[in-house]
Amino acid sequence: MLPDLFAFGPARVRACRAWLTLAVLPLLCSCASPALYRPGDAPERAENQRDILDIYPGDVRKNPANYANVGVGWAGIILHTEAHYDLDGRIQAVTTFEHHFFSWQVDRQSGQKKLILSPRGEGIFRTEWTLRRNNPEAGVDAAEAYASPGKLAIVYGVPQKVEDGAVVLRYRYLRLFQPWEFTIHEFDFGRFGEPYHYLE
Repeated sequence: MLPDLFAFGPARVRACRAWLTLAVLPLLCSCASPALYRPGDAPERAENQRDILDIYPGDVRKNPANYANVGVGWAGIILHTEAHYDLDGRIQAVTTFEHHFFSWQVDRQSGQKKLILSPRGEGIFRTEWTLRRNNPEAGVDAAEAYASPGKLAIVYGVPQKVEDGAVVLRYRYLRLFQPWEFTIHEFDFGRFGEPYHYLE
């Protein structure tokens, strides 16, 4: 999959600079040993490389038309998932997330790997996605349990519209994490380049 040329524009360059900044800050104020986030597989790696990581839900709400063809990557804690069967018998799910700023770092302190999120974010977003069944007997209840509230998702998609303040993404890729695989209690931070405070 070839990268989107737009991904190498000024916003992508700013994101790369911000990564370097965020990589240094925890080392200055913590004994933790952070590492950069690594995509879980080749499809996520392709999305992570081509999408723009320093566009936020607030940007899209102000002017959705500006981002109609722009891929973004956001971290969100699941609030709700509603699953159903489509006409072909596949399981479709609509998941609603609470956005959190993500450092794109993993804390390796005490031998545990946790994604570092801020307790803050920019509101609600949602996406519709297709779930593949490993067990042919699994139904919509299993799908809703799989994407249950409290889990974290890294979501890649293209903003489609804003409905009642929620940004709707056209799904490209989604990766789920259990509650013990991330933290919102170590650092308080906002957008790339904004102040970054240690909480513990």
